[in-house]
Amino acid sequence: MSFEEDNKPILLEDLGMMYATEKSKRKHRVGLYRCGYCGKEFSAKMHHIKGGQQSCGCIRSSHRLTKHPLYETWNQMRQRCYNQKHKYYLYYGGRGISICEEWLDVKNFIKWVEATHPNIEGYTLDRIDNEGNYEPENCRWVDNFIQAVNKRMTKNNTSGFVGVSLEKNKLKWKASIRFKHKIIYIGRFKTIQEAVEARDNYIIENNLPHKLSKDYKKE
Repeated sequence: MSFEEDNKPILLEDLGMMYATEKSKRKHRVGLYRCGYCGKEFSAKMHHIKGGQQSCGCIRSSHRLTKHPLYETWNQMRQRCYNQKHKYYLYYGGRGISICEEWLDVKNFIKWVEATHPNIEGYTLDRIDNEGNYEPENCRWVDNFIQAVNKRMTKNNTSGFVGVSLEKNKLKWKASIRFKHKIIYIGRFKTIQEAVEARDNYIIENNLPHKLSKDYKKE
C-alpha cells in the first residue's frame, strides 16, 4: 500500500445532499473528512474524494516549498504525528501528540523558524514539554546534546524518577546524572524523596540543561 493510500482522507460524517458553495447551481453529496496528511477537518464533495482528491489542500500549498531547507523538518514532524505507518508514530501521534493548526501550513512554520532561530545548522527541533504538542509556545531549537539529556523516562525505570535507583545490597537510593559522556554520582540516600531533591538541587546549582526529575514521565 502506498503512502498516499495510507493517508487518504478519512470520512467523519456524511453531510448529505447540499450546495457545495453559495454559487453552486446543483446539490452534491458532501462529507466531512479528516485530512490524512495534516489532520485538519474539511468538507468536500464525496465524488471528488472517490475520484482521487488526496487532501484538504495542504499538499498543494506545501508542494511549492518542497526544496526549502526547512521543508523536510516540517514534513517529518507531520509524518510522526499523522502517518500511522511511520516508524515513530507510536511515540507521537499514537500518544496524542499533534501539530497546532497554524503549523499545518508549512509557510507559517518557516516564518516562525526564521523569526526565532534563523541559524539552525547543528540544531534540531525539540518540544519543551515532551507530553505537549508541536506549537510555538512548546518548541525550541537545541543541539543534539541537550536533546539527548532530556529524553523521556524509559519503561525499565523502577524508581519513577530519572537518575534515581535503588542499591539493593545497601538498601539506599542512589542519585546520579549523566553529563558530557560521564556519570556524576551525587550521593546515596535513605529515601527516594531525598535522592530526587539532591539530584534536582545539583541541576539547579550547576545550571545544567537537564530537566528536573519531577518533569519526566515514563514511556
